[in-house]
Amino acid sequence: MEGSGVGECVGTDSRRPFLDRLDRRSSEQLRGLGTPQRFYRGDVLMRQGEPGEFVMLLTDGRVKITGQGREGSTVILDFGIRGDLYGEIAVVAGGTRLADVVAMGPAEARRIAAMEFHHFLEQYPNATKELLVSTARRFLVAQAQRKVPRKATPLSRVAERLSYLVDMCGVATQQGWLIDIPLSQSELAQFVPLGRTVVAEALENLRTLGVITSSRMTIVVTDRDKLDTLHRQQV
Repeated sequence: MEGSGVGECVGTDSRRPFLDRLDRRSSEQLRGLGTPQRFYRGDVLMRQGEPGEFVMLLTDGRVKITGQGREGSTVILDFGIRGDLYGEIAVVAGGTRLADVVAMGPAEARRIAAMEFHHFLEQYPNATKELLVSTARRFLVAQAQRKVPRKATPLSRVAERLSYLVDMCGVATQQGWLIDIPLSQSELAQFVPLGRTVVAEALENLRTLGVITSSRMTIVVTDRDKLDTLHRQQV
């Protein structure tokens, strides 16, 4: 069920999922905790404001993490892939969830009770270190998503977001880098975040320039070098 099935989706070192950062013993232990659950597109794994009674370890599929932008609109803060962990901030620090986690298609996860997760961290100190790295990175990404660079053109902003997704979950194909996330145009607009019409125009420009090809819910980056050049052009 993992993604499109075209190939293995593996993030760059800075975007490696939490599970993949652990050593073999702690990884195997974590995979055995909790109870398995299955979700379908649109199902909510976690809701903003809920108490931190458990964490979710994504074992298959894709999710999106959503929050509120500065003007109250829905913003996709990030996406999640197999091996990502969610709900750890509310569990470790106390308080409530900071965002919604929503399935983007068929997905599977293990629901791990807070007490069980705390015991796991006590048993495996290296996991605590990796949890800190993962949590800090997620916080920085979420903060950046709520602030669109003022000097960025729509084209450079869309190019930057697509480059990020290739690093996160790009699969090499004969045509180029397949972004292995079932992404609608509305969801991409929420992720940029800019208006849907503006994002559609930017995508059309990228197609015209030969940088991407796209069809329903699918984007392939055919010229990564040109994409990276475009996202560095802020004006």
